[in-house]
Amino acid sequence: MRKKFGVLGIGRFGSKIIKELYYKNQEVIAIDADKAILEEIKAFAAKTVAGDITNEATLKEAGIPECDTVIIAESSNIESNVIAAQLCKSLGVPKLICKAHNTVHGKILSKLGVDQIIFPEQDTAIKLVNRLTSGRMLDYFDMGENLTIISTEPLDRWVGRTLADLDLRNKHNIVLLAIRRGNENFLVPSWSMIIEKGDILVLFGKEESFKELRVDITHKT
Repeated sequence: MRKKFGVLGIGRFGSKIIKELYYKNQEVIAIDADKAILEEIKAFAAKTVAGDITNEATLKEAGIPECDTVIIAESSNIESNVIAAQLCKSLGVPKLICKAHNTVHGKILSKLGVDQIIFPEQDTAIKLVNRLTSGRMLDYFDMGENLTIISTEPLDRWVGRTLADLDLRNKHNIVLLAIRRGNENFLVPSWSMIIEKGDILVLFGKEESFKELRVDITHKT
Protein backbone atom coordinates (compact mmCIF):
# COMPACT_ATOMS: atom_id res chain seq x y z
CA MET A 1 0.00 0.00 0.00
CA ARG A 2 1.34 3.40 -1.00
CA LYS A 3 1.92 5.73 1.94
CA LYS A 4 3.16 9.28 2.38
CA PHE A 5 6.47 9.87 4.16
CA GLY A 6 8.17 13.06 5.26
CA VAL A 7 11.96 13.19 5.54
CA LEU A 8 13.33 16.21 7.38
CA GLY A 9 17.02 17.05 7.07
CA ILE A 10 18.62 15.03 4.32
CA GLY A 11 22.36 14.26 4.33
CA ARG A 12 23.63 10.79 3.40
CA PHE A 13 21.31 8.99 5.80
CA GLY A 14 18.21 10.87 4.68
CA SER A 15 19.15 10.47 1.02
CA LYS A 16 19.38 6.71 1.44
CA ILE A 17 15.98 6.58 3.11
CA ILE A 18 14.39 8.66 0.35
CA LYS A 19 15.83 6.46 -2.39
CA GLU A 20 14.76 3.24 -0.68
CA LEU A 21 11.23 4.59 -0.22
CA TYR A 22 11.18 5.59 -3.88
CA TYR A 23 12.20 2.07 -4.92
CA LYS A 24 9.33 0.77 -2.74
CA ASN A 25 6.93 3.04 -4.66
CA GLN A 26 6.21 5.28 -1.68
CA GLU A 27 5.47 9.01 -1.77
CA VAL A 28 8.11 11.21 -0.13
CA ILE A 29 8.18 14.85 0.92
CA ALA A 30 11.78 15.99 1.52
CA ILE A 31 12.70 19.15 3.42
CA ASP A 32 16.18 20.59 3.83
CA ALA A 33 17.73 24.05 3.95
CA ASP A 34 20.40 23.06 1.41
CA LYS A 35 19.07 23.44 -2.14
CA ALA A 36 22.04 21.54 -3.56
CA ILE A 37 21.14 18.44 -1.52
CA LEU A 38 17.52 18.69 -2.62
CA GLU A 39 18.65 18.90 -6.24
CA GLU A 40 20.47 15.58 -5.84
CA ILE A 41 17.42 13.70 -4.57
CA LYS A 42 14.58 15.48 -6.36
CA ALA A 43 14.16 12.60 -8.81
CA PHE A 44 13.33 10.30 -5.90
CA ALA A 45 10.90 12.54 -4.00
CA ALA A 46 7.37 13.53 -4.90
CA LYS A 47 8.02 16.94 -3.40
CA THR A 48 11.12 18.80 -2.23
CA VAL A 49 11.00 21.90 -0.07
CA ALA A 50 13.93 24.21 0.65
CA GLY A 51 13.38 25.45 4.17
CA ASP A 52 14.01 25.26 7.88
CA ILE A 53 12.75 22.06 9.51
CA THR A 54 12.24 24.01 12.75
CA ASN A 55 9.75 26.37 11.09
CA GLU A 56 6.14 25.28 11.69
CA ALA A 57 4.84 27.18 8.66
CA THR A 58 7.35 25.39 6.42
CA LEU A 59 6.23 21.99 7.70
CA LYS A 60 2.56 22.84 7.22
CA GLU A 61 3.04 24.21 3.72
CA ALA A 62 5.06 21.14 2.74
CA GLY A 63 2.23 18.84 3.84
CA ILE A 64 3.95 17.19 6.80
CA PRO A 65 0.70 16.96 8.86
CA GLU A 66 -0.76 14.76 6.08
CA CYS A 67 2.14 12.28 6.19
CA ASP A 68 1.64 8.77 7.56
CA THR A 69 5.21 8.71 8.89
CA VAL A 70 7.83 11.41 9.34
CA ILE A 71 11.55 10.67 9.67
CA ILE A 72 13.84 13.33 11.12
CA ALA A 73 17.11 12.24 9.52
CA GLU A 74 19.25 15.18 10.66
CA SER A 75 20.88 14.63 14.06
CA SER A 76 24.14 16.62 14.02
CA ASN A 77 22.24 19.74 15.11
CA ILE A 78 20.52 18.37 18.19
CA GLU A 79 18.56 21.56 18.82
CA SER A 80 17.03 21.53 15.34
CA ASN A 81 16.31 17.83 15.62
CA VAL A 82 14.48 18.25 18.94
CA ILE A 83 12.50 21.32 17.82
CA ALA A 84 11.45 19.54 14.62
CA ALA A 85 10.34 16.56 16.70
CA GLN A 86 8.25 18.81 18.96
CA LEU A 87 6.63 20.46 15.96
CA CYS A 88 5.79 17.15 14.31
CA LYS A 89 4.18 15.88 17.50
CA SER A 90 2.16 19.10 17.85
CA LEU A 91 1.03 18.78 14.21
CA GLY A 92 -0.35 15.32 14.96
CA VAL A 93 2.02 13.23 12.85
CA PRO A 94 0.83 9.61 13.36
CA LYS A 95 4.30 8.06 13.48
CA LEU A 96 7.53 9.94 14.18
CA ILE A 97 10.98 8.39 13.76
CA CYS A 98 14.08 10.34 14.76
CA LYS A 99 17.77 9.79 14.22
CA ALA A 100 19.67 10.47 17.47
CA HIS A 101 23.22 11.68 17.80
CA ASN A 102 23.89 9.90 21.11
CA THR A 103 22.09 8.20 24.00
CA VAL A 104 21.44 11.48 25.85
CA HIS A 105 19.85 12.90 22.71
CA GLY A 106 17.82 9.70 22.43
CA LYS A 107 16.49 10.11 25.96
CA ILE A 108 15.32 13.65 25.17
CA LEU A 109 13.49 12.41 22.08
CA SER A 110 11.93 9.64 24.12
CA LYS A 111 10.58 12.22 26.58
CA LEU A 112 8.95 14.02 23.65
CA GLY A 113 7.03 10.87 22.74
CA VAL A 114 8.96 10.01 19.57
CA ASP A 115 7.72 6.64 18.35
CA GLN A 116 11.08 5.23 17.25
CA ILE A 117 14.63 6.42 17.88
CA ILE A 118 17.50 5.15 15.77
CA PHE A 119 21.28 5.32 16.17
CA PRO A 120 22.58 4.40 12.68
CA GLU A 121 26.30 4.76 13.40
CA GLN A 122 26.09 2.89 16.70
CA ASP A 123 23.95 0.13 15.22
CA THR A 124 26.37 -0.32 12.31
CA ALA A 125 29.35 -0.44 14.68
CA ILE A 126 27.62 -3.01 16.88
CA LYS A 127 26.84 -5.22 13.91
CA LEU A 128 30.40 -4.99 12.61
CA VAL A 129 31.96 -5.79 16.00
CA ASN A 130 29.64 -8.76 16.43
CA ARG A 131 30.66 -10.13 13.05
CA LEU A 132 34.36 -9.61 13.76
CA THR A 133 34.37 -11.08 17.26
CA SER A 134 31.97 -13.99 16.88
CA GLY A 135 33.35 -16.98 15.05
CA ARG A 136 29.91 -18.42 14.45
CA MET A 137 27.41 -15.59 14.30
CA LEU A 138 26.72 -14.44 10.76
CA ASP A 139 24.09 -11.80 11.34
CA TYR A 140 22.34 -10.03 14.16
CA PHE A 141 19.21 -7.94 14.64
CA ASP A 142 18.42 -6.18 17.91
CA MET A 143 14.65 -5.93 18.42
CA GLY A 144 14.83 -4.02 21.71
CA GLU A 145 13.73 -5.21 25.15
CA ASN A 146 16.71 -7.63 25.08
CA LEU A 147 15.10 -9.62 22.25
CA THR A 148 17.35 -10.67 19.40
CA ILE A 149 17.22 -12.51 16.10
CA ILE A 150 20.47 -14.02 14.87
CA SER A 151 21.59 -16.26 12.04
CA THR A 152 24.44 -18.48 13.12
CA GLU A 153 26.22 -21.73 12.45
CA PRO A 154 25.23 -24.51 14.86
CA LEU A 155 27.35 -25.20 17.91
CA ASP A 156 29.56 -28.25 17.43
CA ARG A 157 27.60 -30.19 20.03
CA TRP A 158 24.37 -29.65 18.09
CA VAL A 159 25.58 -31.25 14.85
CA GLY A 160 24.08 -34.70 14.29
CA ARG A 161 21.23 -34.18 16.75
CA THR A 162 17.53 -33.71 16.02
CA LEU A 163 15.65 -30.57 16.91
CA ALA A 164 13.53 -32.65 19.29
CA ASP A 165 16.67 -33.75 21.10
CA LEU A 166 17.99 -30.19 21.32
CA ASP A 167 14.60 -28.86 22.49
CA LEU A 168 15.89 -25.27 22.38
CA ARG A 169 12.55 -23.73 23.29
CA ASN A 170 12.16 -25.55 26.60
CA LYS A 171 15.82 -25.93 27.56
CA HIS A 172 17.10 -22.49 26.55
CA ASN A 173 14.01 -20.34 25.82
CA ILE A 174 15.13 -19.94 22.20
CA VAL A 175 12.91 -20.41 19.15
CA LEU A 176 14.34 -21.85 15.93
CA LEU A 177 12.65 -19.92 13.13
CA ALA A 178 14.34 -21.46 10.11
CA ILE A 179 17.29 -23.47 8.80
CA ARG A 180 19.18 -22.54 5.65
CA ARG A 181 20.95 -25.53 4.10
CA GLY A 182 22.75 -24.75 0.89
CA ASN A 183 20.15 -23.24 -1.43
CA GLU A 184 17.22 -24.59 0.58
CA ASN A 185 15.32 -22.80 3.33
CA PHE A 186 13.33 -24.75 5.91
CA LEU A 187 10.82 -22.49 7.67
CA VAL A 188 9.64 -23.82 11.03
CA PRO A 189 11.46 -27.14 10.47
CA SER A 190 10.07 -30.37 11.90
CA TRP A 191 11.40 -31.69 15.19
CA SER A 192 12.75 -34.80 13.44
CA MET A 193 15.16 -32.72 11.35
CA ILE A 194 18.83 -33.40 12.08
CA ILE A 195 21.27 -30.51 12.32
CA GLU A 196 24.10 -30.77 9.81
CA LYS A 197 27.50 -29.10 9.70
CA GLY A 198 27.25 -26.03 7.50
CA ASP A 199 23.62 -25.32 8.36
CA ILE A 200 22.66 -21.74 9.12
CA LEU A 201 20.16 -21.47 11.97
CA VAL A 202 17.87 -18.47 12.40
CA LEU A 203 17.18 -18.14 16.11
CA PHE A 204 14.98 -15.84 18.18
CA GLY A 205 15.32 -15.27 21.91
CA LYS A 206 16.56 -13.13 24.76
CA GLU A 207 20.15 -11.97 24.97
CA GLU A 208 20.80 -13.86 28.18
CA SER A 209 19.68 -17.11 26.54
CA PHE A 210 22.28 -16.73 23.80
CA LYS A 211 24.95 -15.78 26.32
CA GLU A 212 24.25 -18.97 28.28
CA LEU A 213 24.98 -20.91 25.11
CA ARG A 214 28.17 -18.85 24.64
CA VAL A 215 26.91 -17.17 21.50
CA ASP A 216 28.52 -13.76 22.05
CA ILE A 217 26.13 -10.93 21.27
CA THR A 218 27.46 -8.48 23.85
CA HIS A 219 26.75 -5.03 22.43
CA LYS A 220 25.55 -2.67 25.14
CA THR A 221 27.24 0.73 25.00
